Amino acid sequence: MLTPQIPGFFVRPVQPEDAEAWASYALLPEVQEFTSSTARSIDDIRPILQRVLAAEPTSPIHFAIIPARQSTMVASVGFHTISPVNGTAEITYDVAPTYWSKGIATAACRAAAHWGFAVKGWNRIQATTVLSHARSQRVLERCGFRREGIVRNFRVVRGQPTDYLLYSLLPGELPLEA
Repeated sequence: MLTPQIPGFFVRPVQPEDAEAWASYALLPEVQEFTSSTARSIDDIRPILQRVLAAEPTSPIHFAIIPARQSTMVASVGFHTISPVNGTAEITYDVAPTYWSKGIATAACRAAAHWGFAVKGWNRIQATTVLSHARSQRVLERCGFRREGIVRNFRVVRGQPTDYLLYSLLPGELPLEA
């Protein structure tokens, strides 16, 4: 499987041995604050990896993002809610806080969206963010995603039905650079 390309980083499909590195930042309160993640320990990360490794047509796809000359992932990008019938998927990304504000999320989102259209042939890539996650909304907008509106009570976040903003990107709308 070809992978998205991000200058300065090695990108590869996630592997079971990534669980510890992924959990080291994905479980942090400042990372989970704007997500619907219910993961509380590395034992909650492992089933995510198992679903990815199942390699079914609707299985989530996740890529580990590793800085050049390092061996530990510091971010991930991928897709869930994949519909082969409709040619659609929802993009997801996360970045370790020590790497925030360095353009990694934007580069990863752009590269993954390009990969989804070029390699998977999808017709639409969508994204959702909680209303308060302005940083992720800026990432999506820099990558050409268009805001479609509010999806009410879209996901349960820490026990509460929560509104989300819905964004979409179609083939040909992806800008090449920020």
